[in-house]
Amino acid sequence: MPYADYGQKDEFRSGWRERAGRGGRLTVELAYLLIGCSVLFVAAWRRGWTVPLWAALLIALGARAVVAVLASGYTPQDVAECFRDAGNLVLAGRDPMTQLPRYEWNFLPVMPYVFAGEVRSGLPWPLAAKVAPIAADLVTTALLSRFRPAPTAGGGGWSRSAQRGGGGWPRFPRTPGAPGAPLLYALCPLAILISAVHGQVEPVALAMGTWALLLARRGAAGRTGLLAGLAIATKTWPVLLVLGMLRDTPVSRWWRLLASLAVAPLAALLTVRLFLHDSMRAALGVLVSYRSMFGWWGWSGMLHLLGLAGTGYTGPGVAEFQRVGTVIVIAAMGAVLLARWADGVALTAAVLLAFLAVTAGFGPQYLVWPVPCLILLRWSWGLAFTVLAGCYGMFVYLVAIPYPGLTWAGDVERWACLPVIMAAVLAVRDGVRAIPATARHARVGRAGRPGWRSPLPVPASPARTAPRHGRV
Repeated sequence: MPYADYGQKDEFRSGWRERAGRGGRLTVELAYLLIGCSVLFVAAWRRGWTVPLWAALLIALGARAVVAVLASGYTPQDVAECFRDAGNLVLAGRDPMTQLPRYEWNFLPVMPYVFAGEVRSGLPWPLAAKVAPIAADLVTTALLSRFRPAPTAGGGGWSRSAQRGGGGWPRFPRTPGAPGAPLLYALCPLAILISAVHGQVEPVALAMGTWALLLARRGAAGRTGLLAGLAIATKTWPVLLVLGMLRDTPVSRWWRLLASLAVAPLAALLTVRLFLHDSMRAALGVLVSYRSMFGWWGWSGMLHLLGLAGTGYTGPGVAEFQRVGTVIVIAAMGAVLLARWADGVALTAAVLLAFLAVTAGFGPQYLVWPVPCLILLRWSWGLAFTVLAGCYGMFVYLVAIPYPGLTWAGDVERWACLPVIMAAVLAVRDGVRAIPATARHARVGRAGRPGWRSPLPVPASPARTAPRHGRV
């Protein structure tokens, strides 16, 4: 069935332009709110602020709900049109992968089933589309509180005084996981932009991927594979997380993880035949033919802007050498995995950052991929990457998308990616520099075994750092 039967594109565009034309005030309000979140995010990172989990969840929900309401007229076209049409197609018993124009939906139909429920909810679509991403962000916020540094060979780990909020940390009660991680994710401006302004699928896939990483650290290989498979069925990129999961899983259980990994994608593919009345072969053809709509990101993207390379990651007109960077990254990270270096969370962060540094295909929502891992690891350049990516996202979502008539915005958007890429590379360097210290302890096996050392930060000892009374 043609796209136009469901799209109502002209109606959306006219309403969007009308809101954008009178939306300067809303843009300023959103900018103030997100800048405030950025300042609090940096302060919480640098000072180690923590709050109870319930407070972090309320902050996350409140910030995202306010931004979603303010930004309802600025929803990007992919969510405002393509995702709604995918939901309508599912309600009509048709497959979005083959019925929508090429490259508009190239993933298994897990999220279109969610879109169908959001369409049926009765909420205005710009708000309904953001229900699942915001809910997923709350799940990720809660999951980050469950990551615990394993005991070190020297008997480290959380001290009782640190758990009570003692030492140099703030007077708020401590969460049971890495210090302040739920609060940081609740305040992260980049995560707020992706879920509450864009309404993309990334937060949903990221929540399931983070949950799978947590289960891998706890030795649950089967459940890890099931959740990782569901994340991959939601959107393809979580396959990059599998290396980190394998790192935290004993080699003898890899078969269980990989076998369970295939369950959710195969089940989602089977629903194409059972519920959407389409050919699984045709759906697979669309799935493997995906390429990014944009090809100006990264080193090969710069070559494209200079007229020396094609666009995107795959497809017609793309030079073979544009894929070299990704191949090198996969090979290097595979060597790290086989050598049993690093930690699963650290390896995952390095894989995602390195991929963002070399890929040509890009969407601003990709930048949120490594954020939960960086919050847990607290690499020094991880903060720089998260802040720069947030600033880049604010420009894209508050300037470039709402005001397409600004011809200079496209040039700024393209060249401003360079400092973000540089921060990603330097953050990977932080991880590489940490490998020698970790590798001396990490060869024993999964988290929790004697001699294993986690890279997640441990609070300062009360004997070394005196509390600052009266300060947060």
